[in-house]
Amino acid sequence: MPPGTVCCLSAWTVQTLRCLVLVTVGWPLFPAFRGVAGGSDSSHSDLYPTFMGNNTAFEHLALHPDPQVGWVYIGARDRLFQLNPLLQLRVQDDTGPVTDSPECLPPVTESNCPQARETSNHNKLLLVDPFSRELITCGSVNQGICQKRNLTSINQVLFSTERPVDTQYVAANHPNVSTVGLVVRPHPDRQPLLFVGRGYTSSHPPISTRNLAQEPIFSYEETAKLAVAGRLSEYDHHFVASFAHRHHVYFFFYRRDLKSQSREYRTYVSRVCLDDQAYYSYVEVPLTCRSRAGKNYNLLQAVKLGFSKSGARSEASEILLGVFSTHLTSSPRPSEDSALCIFNLQDVDRRINSTRDLCYTQMGREAGSEAAYIEYEVKSNCANLPEVSPTLRHVVSGFMVNSAEFNPQLA
Repeated sequence: MPPGTVCCLSAWTVQTLRCLVLVTVGWPLFPAFRGVAGGSDSSHSDLYPTFMGNNTAFEHLALHPDPQVGWVYIGARDRLFQLNPLLQLRVQDDTGPVTDSPECLPPVTESNCPQARETSNHNKLLLVDPFSRELITCGSVNQGICQKRNLTSINQVLFSTERPVDTQYVAANHPNVSTVGLVVRPHPDRQPLLFVGRGYTSSHPPISTRNLAQEPIFSYEETAKLAVAGRLSEYDHHFVASFAHRHHVYFFFYRRDLKSQSREYRTYVSRVCLDDQAYYSYVEVPLTCRSRAGKNYNLLQAVKLGFSKSGARSEASEILLGVFSTHLTSSPRPSEDSALCIFNLQDVDRRINSTRDLCYTQMGREAGSEAAYIEYEVKSNCANLPEVSPTLRHVVSGFMVNSAEFNPQLA
């Protein structure tokens, strides 16, 4: 199978897994870090440091990698802020408004883009590169290009391409379309990489790996992307979060399930090996959060990796806590009806691994029925390779292309 193809479990073959659901009807869901700065209660401001920016919409927050330094970075609409540990303003840099149009490629000029207008620059990514000690900022203007900035003084731009190519467009170029990312280093002797997940605004890949050290910076030309052969707009990915854990990178998002008759939105967790430069190991697993009465909360809103027992730090105790909501009628927008689900990370990984094996050794079939299939219209099929030993399977797992369905029920 070529790089970027995906296998998924069919819904009717998924084994039941257990999770705990706490349902709160009518509890407003909290969005990603976003708010308008304003006044605060005087009793609170006396107890805690407070930073206020009038008429400023805060969108992302990051911390300096050295706790002894304690600097706080805030990405906002048209502004970046650098604060000291007491939340006092140290550096501010204006990033917008700028003359721009989502229909035009940068650099935008009056001659090549007469429809350009003054446009606010929403902060889409704010990431600290702890290896190079740089701040990565990506905005919604100029097709979502990124910059590297000095962690000591964020108004010092270390890198910004003046004539980017399409593989350097990183973030979604719309203020309401999601973008998530993280900076990781596959091995201590390798350069760090930027993993990005972005919602649909054009034909750019939903998940990609970007160069941070070699030219062209922020491009996926020499790295990897998730291949989607067609109908990317119909999947309509909405990304929620991403993180690296042990040897894998995980993405959490919801999208349309085009294999179902209803084409409803479902939540997925995807996994790819940290050092996989071709996405052969890519896997998708739908996550289901369901109440005892059978109500389906299908839109993930927030997720956190934690531990099931206080003080117990083992693989068996690793859990995913997810806040889910139902969707408004005929819309991917979340309602105020919400629930909290807890998933065991080991169960998720086991389901991913079993689907990988089904796709590569059983032609994607289990007990005579289809149990795995290729997603995203990639022209490929599950294989029928000979089963290998557990040791060899572990070695070759990084070169497999898969996706799985994970459908837990209420405990």
